[in-house]
Amino acid sequence: MNAPIRHLRVAESGLDLLHRTRLKLACTLLLSERMEVTLIAWDGTQVDLLVTGQGAPEFAHDPDMPVLRIARDVPAATPGRLPHGATVRDINQQLSALLACAPERLPRAGAANPAPVVLQLLAEADPHVIHLLQRGSMMLALEGRTRSLWLPPGMTLAELLPLLDDPAWSCTALDDDTFQHQYSYRLPHCRSYEALYFQIARQRPALLPRAPDEATSVQLRHWPDLDDEGVPADWLPAIAQLHSRPWRASALARACHLPHDSVQTLFSAAAASGLASHLETAVPLSPRPSGSRDSRFLSWVARRFGLLLGDRA
Repeated sequence: MNAPIRHLRVAESGLDLLHRTRLKLACTLLLSERMEVTLIAWDGTQVDLLVTGQGAPEFAHDPDMPVLRIARDVPAATPGRLPHGATVRDINQQLSALLACAPERLPRAGAANPAPVVLQLLAEADPHVIHLLQRGSMMLALEGRTRSLWLPPGMTLAELLPLLDDPAWSCTALDDDTFQHQYSYRLPHCRSYEALYFQIARQRPALLPRAPDEATSVQLRHWPDLDDEGVPADWLPAIAQLHSRPWRASALARACHLPHDSVQTLFSAAAASGLASHLETAVPLSPRPSGSRDSRFLSWVARRFGLLLGDRA
């Protein structure tokens, strides 16, 4: 039986931007250990752990409160102390040890369930870290620099999706050299974050973040990374239109004869994958006549995916 998720509060003071960013990611990685951490700026209130940097002022706090200090005058890592330049992995290990005996906190009233740890790491997209995720004998890696997902031989995105919110995933932060020499041969199959998000849109849309509001128009920055079975065929004309120019959800749903919820799901996938360019100026509700450039592009889409495109005006 899985242990319940523990809800913890960590405060920071005096950290520079680099160490604050690494602390934030290290807190996120604790989800794999069933710890949900809320990170706040230190305001003198009671927290489960206080993380201080070189320039942190002296605060009066409960002497029983654990403190992690990251500073240049720390020669080597010891319990509660890390030298300047500590990595995400160093900080994560200290957090795990110092929070292990923290009293349990109840979740905030009305708080939403945290996103699956795999999707939280996707959203972080740290370009300096490769996240190695393991679930029993299963392994995959997330590379923020190239926004790539590395899978074992024979595994497809469709097979991965049912496992995304399994709490059994553990996570290790690796540098590029360690990944290349020790794990890359075991994870030869590479897919983009875009492909994963559009597969989620098709099979598990509830995992996607909320779509932009109705007043916002969206255009795709480029054609998404899809395979022939990545999305339903009736979504392809809508994707092509989003690639061509900005649309609001209601207008695109009418133009392409799609349910409004399907278009909202497409917008959510585009936003999550970083493909959506949001424009606050609303476009007309009725579609404009397509020019020759749009017609050629839609014809290419039809030939590529074997579609018959009739008049959708």
